[in-house]
Amino acid sequence: MFTQIALLLIKTAISFWVALFLFRWYCLFIKLNMTQSLGHFSQFIYQLTDWSVLPLRRVLPKSSHFDLACFVSAFLVQFAGVVLQSLLLAGDFSVSHALTLSVFELASAGISGMTGLLIVFALLSWISSNPEIQNFLDRLTRPVLSPVRKVIPPVAGIDISILVVLLMLQVINIVLANLRVWATSLA
Repeated sequence: MFTQIALLLIKTAISFWVALFLFRWYCLFIKLNMTQSLGHFSQFIYQLTDWSVLPLRRVLPKSSHFDLACFVSAFLVQFAGVVLQSLLLAGDFSVSHALTLSVFELASAGISGMTGLLIVFALLSWISSNPEIQNFLDRLTRPVLSPVRKVIPPVAGIDISILVVLLMLQVINIVLANLRVWATSLA
């Protein structure tokens, strides 16, 4: 019982931190100014992630498109979570196994995050919501939806690109799950 509670708390905390780091990385990747778009929420994200991102920026290069410090922070938190879970469940861990598992867990977290953003965007597009939030969600999802919208135009005035992207994300998730099983058996 205590192991299950500890696992739940660890998984929740790790998911929360990984989501924050990946969200910050993604906003920088698509050149979305969080300060203008999110206001106080951006301060929340910065204050909860600066402890890792700022020190890493001193040693890791930052290009105009890819903030390595945010991405490495997400990976390190994910790795720490995998190690803690392995220690709780098995009493030890293998570094190669934990590294491999962390890569797949991070990719899965990214897919889950984008899936969640797309679902929220779709739901809010059906109801009248705050235009600022709608615009922000549009800017977050546009890089993923635009390529599909170029290939599949609206059908009878209805944009089905979100459904297509959600389906593609689920297919990628299935492929990753199978690759994960194969890769972890090798590690």
